[in-house]
Amino acid sequence: MRLFRAATKYPPHDREYRTFAARGRALPADATDEQRRSWDALSAWSTVEGARAAAVGMISARCIVCYDIPDHCGVTYEPSGPDGHYDIRGDFEELKHYLTADQFDL
Repeated sequence: MRLFRAATKYPPHDREYRTFAARGRALPADATDEQRRSWDALSAWSTVEGARAAAVGMISARCIVCYDIPDHCGVTYEPSGPDGHYDIRGDFEELKHYLTADQFDL
């Protein structure tokens, strides 16, 4: 599965592989079930355009990076939220192995 994420640089910093939960961010009290489930996942998009649109509100985002994630590799992904959005979970050190050379400007 090819997925795209906003990043500050290529390759992304290690800190960009931390979920909201790992960063210690508090889950909003009025969070939906879907938001609760996504709190311990990385956000990704099925298209460059989706990642670019999501990056608009991110102050530190400078580029879009791409991952080609094979099946059964210790990293999982599932659709979540708006059309084209995915949650990535699993071994984020393993995820780094699937970073492609493709990068896109914002």
